[in-house]
This record gives sequence, C-alpha cells and structure tokens, in this order.
Amino acid sequence: MTVTVKLFGMLKTQLGTGSELTVTLRQGGLVNDLIAAIQAMNPVVGELLLKKKVLVSVNHDVADGDVELSGSDEIALLPPFSGGSRGQGG
Repeated sequence: MTVTVKLFGMLKTQLGTGSELTVTLRQGGLVNDLIAAIQAMNPVVGELLLKKKVLVSVNHDVADGDVELSGSDEIALLPPFSGGSRGQGG
C-alpha cells in the first residue's frame, strides 16, 4: 500500500521531497510502521517522530503509533509550531 504524507515547515527541507512524501507500507500498516520507514529515509526526522517533537496526523487527528493506515487516509507530519500569542500592552 502506498500512502502520501503532507509535509509542513522545516520538514519539507529536512526530507528534501517538497510538500509531500510517498511511502510504501504493508497492507494494514500502522503509524509506527510509517515512522520506521521515515526513520530509515532520514534518521533525524525519525528521531523527532519517536520523541514526539513531530506529530503524525491521520484524517485531521493526532494519531498514536497503533493506528492502522489506509491508502485513502490524509496523513500529515506536524512540526513544532513557533510563535503564539504575544503579550498585550503597548
């Protein structure tokens, strides 16, 4: 089974694949299998996924490692967000 993973922020540069990454998994593959495949491609990004500094989203929900994937799932890697609300004042 082939899944397409959307990439955002620094992950586009880190993986060098543009805004999407295509990964082949066994039928019934899990998020953990996806993480292992990405770690084999890029150990730095794989380590970020294992440490949960980068999260895996499946169909707009953050997914645990035991979530089963299908080729029709919308999968994204979510890097750490920077910024946030600024203090009021001025």
